[in-house]
Amino acid sequence: MADPAGAGETTGAAGPATLDEAVVWLRNHFRPEAAEGLEVSYALDLGGPGGGVLRLVIAGGRVEVERTAEADADVVLRLSVADYLAVLAGRANADLLYMEGRLEIEGDLALATRVRTLFRPRA
Repeated sequence: MADPAGAGETTGAAGPATLDEAVVWLRNHFRPEAAEGLEVSYALDLGGPGGGVLRLVIAGGRVEVERTAEADADVVLRLSVADYLAVLAGRANADLLYMEGRLEIEGDLALATRVRTLFRPRA
């Protein structure tokens, strides 16, 4: 889960406030050097009002981020959209959400934790 946060072009200092802003944030804060040699897909299955599914495909040192209808990926992270936006803004910790049962992970746990290194940390 990504713990980093920062201001994207369409977001304020508090981080993204909507799923569409989170898509922009993820694209703007991707660290290609951290993804060297990595080929994986992540699905962020975000429940609650304003939620949905974001699919991230990491390959060739690039990221593709899209909204989709299905959580089909190598690694699936399930949590509320409110919790995810709080993580991006630095107001919540993904490890604590996992320990509290508010973040569920399907797939390779090592790949799931690696996602936090793929995006620039909060400034």
